[in-house]
Amino acid sequence: MNISQALKQKSRIIRDIQKESNRLYKWNTYTVGSTVPYEAKQTYQNWLTLKEELIQLKSKIHRANEGIQEKIFKLSERKDTIESLKSLCCIEGEKITENYSNITIEVSGITLLERDKMIKDLENEIDEIQNEIELYNHKTQI
Repeated sequence: MNISQALKQKSRIIRDIQKESNRLYKWNTYTVGSTVPYEAKQTYQNWLTLKEELIQLKSKIHRANEGIQEKIFKLSERKDTIESLKSLCCIEGEKITENYSNITIEVSGITLLERDKMIKDLENEIDEIQNEIELYNHKTQI
């Protein structure tokens, strides 16, 4: 199995863990004499088994990712930088105070157009990094 397949399997296991968890919380308490579709102790054991399976799979993926870990970290930091830049105030021009007693002129060290270009450049870099990671994930076996 390659990393891409393992990541898909990881998502399936996480969904299954959530299903078992929901069943446990929904059906653990019931009215005497009612029909219960899921037995709580068995559901709990299924939940634990899936969590153990997830731990093993995550460990394998982590070991397999050692060759590209720097790219993974870089991808995360580039995405974080974009989110930060999106909230950077780039307003320029005249600003009137609330009581209209003062007019100030505001300028930005980084203009709106410059910020947008920075974001676009980072998005392009992210696309390149993601392509490298996807290629690595398809060719690397775990």
